[in-house]
Amino acid sequence: MRSSNMSTFKDYKLFRLETDFNIRSIALGVTEEDSKSIQDLLKRLKEKNEITELHYEHCLRVAILAADIGKFIYMPQKPLFIAGALHDIGKCEVSPLSLGKISGWTPEDMHELRKHVNASWRMLRGKFDFTADVIVQHHRFQNNGYPKRLPSKLHKYSESTKLLILDCARVVALADVYDALHRVNDKFGETRALTAQEVKEKMFELNSDKGLLIAALYQEGILI
Repeated sequence: MRSSNMSTFKDYKLFRLETDFNIRSIALGVTEEDSKSIQDLLKRLKEKNEITELHYEHCLRVAILAADIGKFIYMPQKPLFIAGALHDIGKCEVSPLSLGKISGWTPEDMHELRKHVNASWRMLRGKFDFTADVIVQHHRFQNNGYPKRLPSKLHKYSESTKLLILDCARVVALADVYDALHRVNDKFGETRALTAQEVKEKMFELNSDKGLLIAALYQEGILI
């Protein structure tokens, strides 16, 4: 009975998350064609295995949070929403043996996990070029950021668009880190989820260049 109740609760949470994601997509004016393409890409994460399904849910949450941050700082929400939704799509091509670990990562595991960024870029180019050029940078803001070498931009963007791409990548990175800090793993000691206070402390520690923004996001209740 307990297992059945837990499964029902999990299904309900996923239903709520997907509903919120779809409502936000419509509200932000994502076209039906783009929405279908996004759903088709996300389906690869959702249906591959239980491990990638967790990353599918992560993508939905990051999309919503990135858009919320964008609204707060007067950035365009739709490109942030789409980039958040697709930022980890390449994880469907990562070995589940590495992707599913919560402790004991080897250098080989880290090399395997880092493949998802360029894999995501390859999967998105030709359909979501702006998004591809955003998400390929979303891990470059951390210590030992990657990839060290970016692929060539998919278009000859104006200087203002190049800055927008970089700003979008930074916002997606913030949303990504915040959501990832709620996972159960041993990256910061014991194998457990961090408390809300510990997550807050890590957000400041890992994003020292955005301290004022993070403080404001907590004050406004966008981060909790």
